Amino acid sequence: MVATSAATRPRTRHFGIGEAEYARRLQSVRRRLDERGLDAIVLFYSPRIMYLSGFTHVSTERPMALVVAAREALGVLVPALEQEHVRKSPVITHVKAYPEYPSGGTKHPMLHLADLLGEMDLRGRRIGVDRDGYADVNGYVGPTVSQVTGVAVSEAPDVVDGLRQVKSESELDLIRESAVWGNLAHRLLQDGMAVGRTEIETTLMATAEASRMMLKTLGRAYQSHGRGIRNVPVSASFIAGSNTALPHGLRSERGLMPGDAIITGASANVGGYHSELERTMVVGEPTPEFRRYFEHMLQIQDAALAAFRPGRTCAEVEADVVRAFVELGVQQHQRHHTGHGIGVEGHEQPFVDLGDDTVVEPGMVFSVEPGVYVVGVAGFRHSDTIIITPDGCELVTFYPRDLDSLVVPV
Repeated sequence: MVATSAATRPRTRHFGIGEAEYARRLQSVRRRLDERGLDAIVLFYSPRIMYLSGFTHVSTERPMALVVAAREALGVLVPALEQEHVRKSPVITHVKAYPEYPSGGTKHPMLHLADLLGEMDLRGRRIGVDRDGYADVNGYVGPTVSQVTGVAVSEAPDVVDGLRQVKSESELDLIRESAVWGNLAHRLLQDGMAVGRTEIETTLMATAEASRMMLKTLGRAYQSHGRGIRNVPVSASFIAGSNTALPHGLRSERGLMPGDAIITGASANVGGYHSELERTMVVGEPTPEFRRYFEHMLQIQDAALAAFRPGRTCAEVEADVVRAFVELGVQQHQRHHTGHGIGVEGHEQPFVDLGDDTVVEPGMVFSVEPGVYVVGVAGFRHSDTIIITPDGCELVTFYPRDLDSLVVPV
């Protein structure tokens, strides 16, 4: 038998965030709380709760909140039906479970939150919140944090969201892995397209097969940090025909027809992180007009990719893209900004927009998706995921971009 040292022993792949990283995130949040003179922050938004604690939940009418104290303690408010789940988090020290809402008694869940703050020695202290009260979800009605505590609170969602903008190496690895499986799902989607086949049947086939292959390959190490049938490991879908001329066109079930334009989308959830891959396709031989607008779209996306580098602002990147639209004479067909941050959420800060002066930094992750939307012809949009590097960007998604590779045969 050949002995192996700890340095050479093969490691099991881990598709998640480790305890040490959660500890670093909490330390950073507490440092920001100190800088703002806050004793704690109460977070209601589930992606922020997951980012700091690893606890994943489905937002319903039952309020949940994470309380991060500036001095070590970390508490959570949950309905009793969630208390077993939340105790799996390695970092939460105080759990306050209430019986049910709205039928669990006369005491509102937000009053239980006030009790939790008292138990954590935070009653009457300076409290930050991501919003002053639980969101209007599934018919929820209730008081604000300031009402149940009797003190003014400071809205400070950026205490957490500012940290989320620059990803760690662990986060970047999860996003790269997501792109691999998004690529597979898109290949299965394209291979399943045919004249007469509907969007939904093709989507379901590709999503199911890609998910099966992904889970079989990654095995027990795989984590999604999600719940429910809607939280599939990997998915791919598309819209076709005249609907593509609208940035968020609705699906049609008439079946693909020769000449149809197609805009696709594919992504995978790996450890709670996502990538974004979209392609413009066509059924059968593209017309000269289709080819012209497709090439315009490619040129504009190339200009966008070249515009990203550390030290520039998102607004400056967007200005370069707007200039490319103008130079090609298609500025009237621009309907939205170039892209957005991506990670725990499909859309997150910062945004590649003329109104966003966030400075681009290494480790940021963006979608790059300038679209050309021509009513009466089609929509033209590729979306790729990039990681900002010290001297530019790394293209994470790698599906073919050229038109000849994106034709559905008739």
